[in-house]
Amino acid sequence: MKELSIPFLSSPGTGWTFDDVDKQLKLLPQQNLDHLLWSKDAYKPQVDFSIAHNGACIFLKFIVQEDHLQMVYNNINDPVYKDTCVEFFIGIENDPSYYNLEFNCAGTCSVGYGSNKCDRKDLPADVIADIKTQTKLWCKNGDFTYCWELTIVIPIGIFIHHTDIKLNGLECRLNFYKCGDDLPRPHFIAWSKVESEQPNFHLPEFFGKAFFLAALG
Repeated sequence: MKELSIPFLSSPGTGWTFDDVDKQLKLLPQQNLDHLLWSKDAYKPQVDFSIAHNGACIFLKFIVQEDHLQMVYNNINDPVYKDTCVEFFIGIENDPSYYNLEFNCAGTCSVGYGSNKCDRKDLPADVIADIKTQTKLWCKNGDFTYCWELTIVIPIGIFIHHTDIKLNGLECRLNFYKCGDDLPRPHFIAWSKVESEQPNFHLPEFFGKAFFLAALG
């Protein structure tokens, strides 16, 4: 089982900007999504991420290189997994249920909570609206046509079923994914390997373990 330590950032604080977040995250080691799942043609976009927190928010940055972009969906809780999509699933401590946070490359977000793929309830749109995102996109030369970055700021108030949550010292279960069900070349990529005959990211038994480091001093 994969394990991940999530560092504490002394800044950005109250007056953060996305540039502040990016500068901090770019100093951290990048993690790679290296498990290509349920593949028909071995097409595998390059996906890396870095993650940190400041006690009040989780900071997450995806860097993706791939051949196709799609951003059809633009409303909260739309089925963004059909677009060019990255995903972050997190289960808090020993809770068998977990949150799935899914983003297309434009930053449109869908968030649900439940114990499996069928047992899910969308979070209210006004809660999800507190998640902030910034996208950067450019064409490139080389193995892939496009490169895009998505920087995400997730306030702890998003976790509405854990109202007294404290990130400092928190243990959790999580996974990170890349997909695009309606793209010309559909694909499913994971950080922690999922062992299932059919495509299904909603298998928390295959999540990795993570620990939110506390502030020093």
